Amino acid sequence: MKMRKSVQIRQDLQTKLNAQGAIVEGAKDDKGQTRSLTQEETTNFNNLQKEIETLRSELALAETHEKNALERASMKAPVTTDTGDGEKKEKDKVYRSASILKAIRGANPAMDEKLEGAEKEMHEIGLEETRNADVNLPKGGNIVSIPLRYLSVNRASQQTVTQDSGEYGGSLVQNQAPRMVDPLRPKLAFEELGATFLTGLSGGNIPLVVDNDFAMSFLAEGAAITPQKKKYEGPTLAPKRAGGAVDISNQLILQSSVDVENRVMRGLRNGFAQLLHAACINGAGGTAPTGLLGYTGVSASATVAAAAPTWDMIVELQKLIEQNDSTEQSLGYLLNPKLKAKLKTVKKDAGSGRFLAEGMEIDGYKFVSTSQVPTLDDGGTDVEPLIFGDFAQMVIGQWGAINITVNPYSADLSDSIRLVLNTHADMQIANPKAFAKNAFINAA
Repeated sequence: MKMRKSVQIRQDLQTKLNAQGAIVEGAKDDKGQTRSLTQEETTNFNNLQKEIETLRSELALAETHEKNALERASMKAPVTTDTGDGEKKEKDKVYRSASILKAIRGANPAMDEKLEGAEKEMHEIGLEETRNADVNLPKGGNIVSIPLRYLSVNRASQQTVTQDSGEYGGSLVQNQAPRMVDPLRPKLAFEELGATFLTGLSGGNIPLVVDNDFAMSFLAEGAAITPQKKKYEGPTLAPKRAGGAVDISNQLILQSSVDVENRVMRGLRNGFAQLLHAACINGAGGTAPTGLLGYTGVSASATVAAAAPTWDMIVELQKLIEQNDSTEQSLGYLLNPKLKAKLKTVKKDAGSGRFLAEGMEIDGYKFVSTSQVPTLDDGGTDVEPLIFGDFAQMVIGQWGAINITVNPYSADLSDSIRLVLNTHADMQIANPKAFAKNAFINAA
């Protein structure tokens, strides 16, 4: 006999539990007092209990089988040569075994499951990261903590299985293994440009210490040297809360497909990454990081009104960086697709036949194009920003874990649960003069 999938068993189990609950509810009077069950009700209740116990045993066997299949699939990943310490290897072993869907089900009091095994270990690691970061957990229970390292391994309004002809998840429930298709997402630029990422931060604010060189001068013989003191100064990374919420149908959460598991993981990882990258480019400050386009100390082009792109604009940004003796560890350009297309069609001069952008370089420097660089407004005219700089001077910090509160009640009318996500991050630039911008390029 073919082994049934755990999702089918869970659905049967939930039906039996609901039927059992209906027997108890039917024995209540108008005041909510429960009378003794009749002989027929008792027999039905006991028969359901036997079926429930059988289903629980079948479910445990199916979950073990599917978990082993998931581990076999993860073992197909490229072999790592990581020689980290034993604790790190043990944690990675937990991450490979843990299921985020099973963890969410275990944190949902409306489901007949417990947070245990690898999922509980992953949760406890996340809690430890959160405590070490001095970050307060969201109020209320039903929380599962997902370590950021685990994620390195919105749909419209709701994640469902059958809603709107399957556009929001129905294609995940098929007789054969579904093929996951990711939604269209903006390109995440800063990893490619070489920004500095700090994860697992703790203890609140993190100062970025920037030292200053000592000045020297030539002196006459016997002349006294004037002692000098130089300040160690720089910006401070401060944890800023990032949050989001998504409704996911119970039918989707009941799945144990490898593809569904990976889809939820990618959704968490990419949702956080997109928010953080967008804030690093044009964050408003205050409760959010201050982005590059508004960061104090970033050098600005002499262009102050909408103007067509020219070769002079390109090299001007390089001049602004070099005249401030900025480092050259990871220099590159950041722009949006509209400006990229324009630069590839504008010639440097009348005779060379060369263009402002060629291949994936601008004047020999790499560039990254992403829709997360916004189009700005200059008195009714659209203008596109161009940023040049040493992206190694950009420091992005992340504190603690991603903490997920499982709320089974807010979306109960649509048979869904609501996941509320919270984490903390910030961006600062160690040396703002390592960046220059022109925010007035007309790419029309």
